[in-house]
Amino acid sequence: MATVGIANGTLFGLYVGGTLVANGTSHSFTKSMEVRDATSKDSGGNSESLEGLKSWEVSGDFLFAQDAAYGIDDLDAALDARAIVVLRFASAVSADKYWNGRAYITEISVEAGTEESMTFSASFTGTGAVNYTTLT
Repeated sequence: MATVGIANGTLFGLYVGGTLVANGTSHSFTKSMEVRDATSKDSGGNSESLEGLKSWEVSGDFLFAQDAAYGIDDLDAALDARAIVVLRFASAVSADKYWNGRAYITEISVEAGTEESMTFSASFTGTGAVNYTTLT
């Protein structure tokens, strides 16, 4: 049964190739559309626009653990290989909707503060369409 009411963000995770990236603390998904200028002398001094390219991005923050089942080692290897990964931003609740598509890992950043838990973040840029579908 799908999640009812306002979703708890803790339920959502970032999956690469169907495997949850371990120790996630925060994730974001952005889908956007650029516009192209359509302003002419007939526009009466007003800017006019038409549709343009659509794009999407995903980012996540994680606790750093070298022994994670799927973590920074795997993401770093995919970035070094310039590999396309299959992403899913989803909960594990049957019948919940989620986003999925193919993407490149575009950035990995690691933080290691004095007497703080190590963390890392990863950013992904979609290539092609992103789908919004129901988990079955």
